[in-house]
Amino acid sequence: MAVLTCRHPGRHRPAVRVLLINDSARPHNGGMNRVVVETCDWLARAGHTVGLVYQDEGPVEVTCPTFALPEGGTPEAFRAQVESFQPDVIQIHYVRRPGLLTEAAALRPSCVFLHDQTWFCPSGDRMDRWFNPCHRPHSAQCLFWNYAQGCGGKHPVGNWQRWRRTEALSVLKTLDRVRLQVASRFMQQGLEENGYQTSRVDLVPLFADPPVVPAQTEPGLLLLPSRLAPGKGVDLALRAMAGLKDVPWKLVIAGHGNQRGELQRESAALGLTDRVTFLGEISPTELHGWYARAQLVLFPVIRREPFGLIGVEAMAHGRPIVAFQGGAVDEWLTPGVTGLGVVERTPAAFGAAVRTLLTAPERCREMGTAARQHYAQFHPTAYVERLLESFRRTQAGAR
Repeated sequence: MAVLTCRHPGRHRPAVRVLLINDSARPHNGGMNRVVVETCDWLARAGHTVGLVYQDEGPVEVTCPTFALPEGGTPEAFRAQVESFQPDVIQIHYVRRPGLLTEAAALRPSCVFLHDQTWFCPSGDRMDRWFNPCHRPHSAQCLFWNYAQGCGGKHPVGNWQRWRRTEALSVLKTLDRVRLQVASRFMQQGLEENGYQTSRVDLVPLFADPPVVPAQTEPGLLLLPSRLAPGKGVDLALRAMAGLKDVPWKLVIAGHGNQRGELQRESAALGLTDRVTFLGEISPTELHGWYARAQLVLFPVIRREPFGLIGVEAMAHGRPIVAFQGGAVDEWLTPGVTGLGVVERTPAAFGAAVRTLLTAPERCREMGTAARQHYAQFHPTAYVERLLESFRRTQAGAR
């Protein structure tokens, strides 16, 4: 595939050859894969040469050279891919085989973008069963706390497997020349609490593409883009909306996951079949269209998010958002200005916030205008500049 070479006017940074590593080469199933695909695009637009190593067996939907590295891929196969592309820097987003971290660091200046807390927390949430944050560092004691504070699953084998993966990923702590990139101060804090050197960590907030569809707001239309999985709070949002039957609204849920059947049954049991539409997984272009039509965006994620890409996408489209506070949400949501933050993680509290905006369309429009003004700091060009600075530090540190 051809590499885009369009340069932004006025940019004088030397061109960089960047090889990204991710599970997938298509923008599906969550924010990380979309970020990777769009990072390839925006780096290429800025005049840099980009390649992508991917590890699943899915189709390729990225406009740059790609290299398939199946789960059983050997160190020799990976080395051959690196030597073929000759990158100046390797950026890792996800690895199926933790040993790939050490192999990459031995071949080229390398950095890792940590999109979630599984790098230092087996459960991935660092919360107890009452939604209180956990600040304990990863250790063997996590296997006890899985049950004592309810932060793990109910299956001991699953807990053990997740613990072993986080333990294997902890090799990153010893690779002191590998730079770490995170999207939020919340993730920075997690690394610090797990003993990582703060001097190795670069803050690179994520971005949202500018709107490609003109705004055409439909009063009462609510958009909830999410994977349909436990912890995403879609079930809580349905129960919240069940308490608002006296208000006109329609809810569109965009996303797929193993909870879809369960959520559709719950929607029917709550009497919401005529008001709730499950779109399944849709393309980013289709999602742009739904943002353009929505009056309000819902973000009912129960856990404390490492970033929350939906928030900045809502800003880009000038849409207010209702979200639970805590984690990185507090870094992009200004309660009462760009949306409403909900403290208590209950359907009643979330529903009350949604009602506030549904019944005050003028306030909704004002928040949407403010959200669009806040979007500038999350524009792709700002992201690329921060990323290139981190790449420069990565190269300097390796030397």
